[in-house]
Amino acid sequence: MKKTKLTLLVSTLAVVFSAASMPAHSFGLGNLTAALPGSASASSVSAGDVDAFIQTAKEAELLIDKAADHIFKALANKEEVAKYEAALKAAEEIKDVKEREAKINQIQADRDVSLQKTMASKETESKVKAMNTKQLANFSNAGFTFMLGLLKDRQLADGSANLVSGVAANPMLAGKLLALKDTASSVANQVQSASKIGEGLVKLAKVGNINIMPASASDKAKAIEVM
Repeated sequence: MKKTKLTLLVSTLAVVFSAASMPAHSFGLGNLTAALPGSASASSVSAGDVDAFIQTAKEAELLIDKAADHIFKALANKEEVAKYEAALKAAEEIKDVKEREAKINQIQADRDVSLQKTMASKETESKVKAMNTKQLANFSNAGFTFMLGLLKDRQLADGSANLVSGVAANPMLAGKLLALKDTASSVANQVQSASKIGEGLVKLAKVGNINIMPASASDKAKAIEVM
C-alpha cells in the first residue's frame, strides 16, 4: 500500500474507532458519499425510513459476520477453527429458534474475541506475509467487506438519534418504535465490537500491502471464496 493510501486509511479509521466513546451526533464520516437511511431530520421521518434503516442494519450485520468468519478461519489455528465449526454445527441443530439464535450469537461473539487476540500476535503477521496471491486477494476481499459493513453501521449510528426521535413523535409510527430502538442499540453495539477487529485489520493490511478500505458505504461487497 502506498504511504498516502495508508495515511488516509488510518486517519479515516481513527474516526470509526472512537465511536464507542462518542455521542450519536458525533458519529459523522464526512468524506463518505453515500447517505444511508437514518440521516433525515426528525420532522421528515417516514415508515419507509424506518424499514430502510432496519434493512440496512441487517445487511451490515451479514457483511460483518461473513467477513469475520472468513478472517477467523484464515488466521486462527486448525484446532480453534475445528472447535468453532463444531460448536456452530451443534448450535444449528437446536430446535428452539430463540435458543438457537442466542447460542449462535454467543459462539460468534466468542469467535470475535478470539480473533482480536489472534490479530495482535506476531505469528499472525507472519501468516499474512506467507499467504499466496490467491489467499491474500481473498483475505483482502474479506477485510474490505468487513470494513464496508462497519461503515454502513457507522452511518446508521449517525442518524439513529434523529430517526428514533422522529418516530417517537409520530403516533402513526408507534408500532415501529420498539423494533427501531432494538436495531439502533444493536448497531451501536456492533460498531463498538467491530471497530476492535477493524483496528487489527488495518495493521494486517499494512503487513500484506493491501487496501481494505471502501471509498464509500455504498460500495459493493467483494466476493469471498471458501478456502
